Amino acid sequence: MRLAVFGGTGRVGSRVIASALAAGHAVHALARDPARLPPRPGLSCVTGDATDPVAVRATLEGTEAVISALGGGPVERPGTVLSDGMRQIVAAMAHAGLFRVAAVAGSGILDHPVGGLRGEAPDFPAVYRAINAEHLGTWRALRQSDLAWTLACCPDLVDGEGGGRYRVTADQLPEGATRIAVGDVAAFLLTQVEYMTFLRRRVGLGD
Repeated sequence: MRLAVFGGTGRVGSRVIASALAAGHAVHALARDPARLPPRPGLSCVTGDATDPVAVRATLEGTEAVISALGGGPVERPGTVLSDGMRQIVAAMAHAGLFRVAAVAGSGILDHPVGGLRGEAPDFPAVYRAINAEHLGTWRALRQSDLAWTLACCPDLVDGEGGGRYRVTADQLPEGATRIAVGDVAAFLLTQVEYMTFLRRRVGLGD
């Protein structure tokens, strides 16, 4: 496949690119600083920001599916790159006639076992409320679109390839899950753009 990747210099995105290239896919990545993406066969880069519609459209050119691993700033002050970036990606995909996108968000936008969303629960840590609002904006942009999307919703991200034995649950976090390796998240995203198992669903991932 020819994949457009956003957030490719981050912890998850860099794993997505490495795994995609190893699997024989071609990757067109958007990066503010392309020097952070070492040249490799099958990888091409666009310089720019996910909130820039011109850069986003250039990244999508000639691709078949999209993976977004966009990250925000500090959790207390994440800015709006997640929600604004996803709105730009959605609009550019519609313009380009693309339909398949897999993206990353936090577990606060998943359903709580007793009702509502996890991020709305009284015990949800206040420090994560700002970044959770951005993840909600990402979900809102996707669900208001006509795209075939999947949103991988993660608890704490830990470095490492992962063992490939992670659990997935539609709309909820797997029971007792507290973390997920970035390598496993990347593997899930790549699986979804290929096989589209969870169409227009949030999916909780966990160890």
